[in-house]
Amino acid sequence: IEMSSVGGQSRMKNESMYKFLAFNAGPRTCLGKDMAYLQMKAAAAGILRIFHIRVVENQVVKPKISLILAMKNGLLVTLQQRISLEPLT
Repeated sequence: IEMSSVGGQSRMKNESMYKFLAFNAGPRTCLGKDMAYLQMKAAAAGILRIFHIRVVENQVVKPKISLILAMKNGLLVTLQQRISLEPLT
Protein backbone atom coordinates (compact mmCIF):
# COMPACT_ATOMS: atom_id res chain seq x y z
CA ILE A 1 0.00 0.00 0.00
CA GLU A 2 1.35 3.39 -0.97
CA MET A 3 0.09 6.97 -0.78
CA SER A 4 -0.62 8.77 -4.04
CA SER A 5 -1.85 12.29 -4.66
CA VAL A 6 -4.09 12.92 -7.66
CA GLY A 7 -5.88 16.21 -8.24
CA GLY A 8 -4.91 17.53 -4.81
CA GLN A 9 -6.44 14.57 -2.97
CA SER A 10 -4.32 11.93 -1.24
CA ARG A 11 -5.44 8.33 -1.30
CA MET A 12 -4.03 4.88 -0.63
CA LYS A 13 -3.37 2.53 -3.53
CA ASN A 14 -2.54 -1.16 -3.44
CA GLU A 15 0.55 -2.31 -5.31
CA SER A 16 0.69 -5.59 -7.20
CA MET A 17 2.47 -8.45 -5.42
CA TYR A 18 4.29 -9.05 -8.72
CA LYS A 19 5.64 -5.49 -9.05
CA PHE A 20 9.16 -6.42 -7.88
CA LEU A 21 10.11 -9.88 -9.09
CA ALA A 22 13.08 -10.09 -6.71
CA PHE A 23 10.66 -10.64 -3.81
CA ASN A 24 8.56 -13.24 -5.68
CA ALA A 25 4.84 -13.41 -4.90
CA GLY A 26 2.13 -15.75 -3.79
CA PRO A 27 2.58 -18.37 -1.06
CA ARG A 28 6.40 -18.33 -1.38
CA THR A 29 6.99 -14.60 -1.16
CA CYS A 30 10.19 -13.33 0.46
CA LEU A 31 9.93 -13.25 4.26
CA GLY A 32 12.19 -10.18 4.44
CA LYS A 33 10.23 -8.12 1.89
CA ASP A 34 8.61 -5.80 4.45
CA MET A 35 11.95 -5.25 6.21
CA ALA A 36 13.63 -4.49 2.87
CA TYR A 37 10.94 -1.91 2.04
CA LEU A 38 11.40 -0.33 5.47
CA GLN A 39 15.19 -0.14 5.01
CA MET A 40 14.81 1.37 1.51
CA LYS A 41 12.45 4.04 2.84
CA ALA A 42 14.76 4.83 5.78
CA ALA A 43 17.77 5.13 3.45
CA ALA A 44 15.86 7.39 1.05
CA ALA A 45 14.64 9.58 3.94
CA GLY A 46 18.20 9.88 5.27
CA ILE A 47 19.56 10.93 1.87
CA LEU A 48 16.72 13.39 1.25
CA ARG A 49 17.25 14.92 4.70
CA ILE A 50 20.88 15.75 3.87
CA PHE A 51 20.71 16.60 0.14
CA HIS A 52 18.56 18.42 -2.39
CA ILE A 53 18.49 16.09 -5.42
CA ARG A 54 17.80 17.42 -8.92
CA VAL A 55 17.71 15.49 -12.19
CA VAL A 56 20.10 16.91 -14.81
CA GLU A 57 18.09 18.54 -17.60
CA ASN A 58 18.14 17.56 -21.30
CA GLN A 59 19.25 13.96 -20.83
CA VAL A 60 17.75 11.03 -22.67
CA VAL A 61 16.24 8.68 -20.10
CA LYS A 62 15.64 5.15 -21.35
CA PRO A 63 14.62 2.25 -19.10
CA LYS A 64 16.70 -0.92 -19.17
CA ILE A 65 14.80 -4.17 -19.46
CA SER A 66 15.81 -6.26 -16.43
CA LEU A 67 14.46 -7.80 -13.24
CA ILE A 68 15.21 -4.63 -11.29
CA LEU A 69 14.40 -1.01 -12.08
CA ALA A 70 17.36 0.49 -13.95
CA MET A 71 18.14 3.11 -16.58
CA LYS A 72 19.99 2.16 -19.76
CA ASN A 73 22.59 4.93 -19.39
CA GLY A 74 22.00 5.72 -15.73
CA LEU A 75 20.19 8.77 -14.40
CA LEU A 76 22.32 11.86 -13.91
CA VAL A 77 21.48 13.95 -10.85
CA THR A 78 23.10 16.76 -8.93
CA LEU A 79 23.33 16.77 -5.15
CA GLN A 80 23.40 19.94 -3.11
CA GLN A 81 23.92 19.67 0.62
CA ARG A 82 21.16 21.26 2.66
CA ILE A 83 22.26 24.20 4.79
CA SER A 84 20.73 23.09 8.08
CA LEU A 85 21.38 19.62 9.45
CA GLU A 86 19.64 20.30 12.76
CA PRO A 87 17.96 17.26 14.29
CA LEU A 88 14.27 17.04 13.42
CA THR A 89 11.90 17.25 16.38
